[in-house]
Amino acid sequence: MEPGYLIYGRQMKTLLDLEDKEITMTERVNGLIKELPNIRNQAKENVRKSQEKQKSYHDKKNRTKQKLQIGDKVLYYDAAKEKQWSGKLEEKWKGPYYVHEIISKGSYRIKTIEGKILKTPVNGELLKEYIDRTNFEVIVRI
Repeated sequence: MEPGYLIYGRQMKTLLDLEDKEITMTERVNGLIKELPNIRNQAKENVRKSQEKQKSYHDKKNRTKQKLQIGDKVLYYDAAKEKQWSGKLEEKWKGPYYVHEIISKGSYRIKTIEGKILKTPVNGELLKEYIDRTNFEVIVRI
């Protein structure tokens, strides 16, 4: 759909468009009465479909909020390293930490393994559950 056609009911002309079609005023008005509402409805439907597609992509990209409990082992995402070129090969997740306190609106206070409590609260979206690898079994298949 061209925006000019949706707004003005006609194709926009440029210097490259040298074709001129002779059409009477009544034919033009009748054509607009028949075509324009259908084309505008089709444009609205295309916008609706596009918005639904964008919403599904956005919802899929956003993680579901996880509920962490006091004492859970977590990893803390170091957002400062995300923008650095010098640290691109360094680990982006620090930890493990323990959840020390649950603060309102998805914030947590965490503490180190040694028991030192971090001063600033941490947003829950920057935390993920820590899975200890000591219990993993290695299976070798031949």
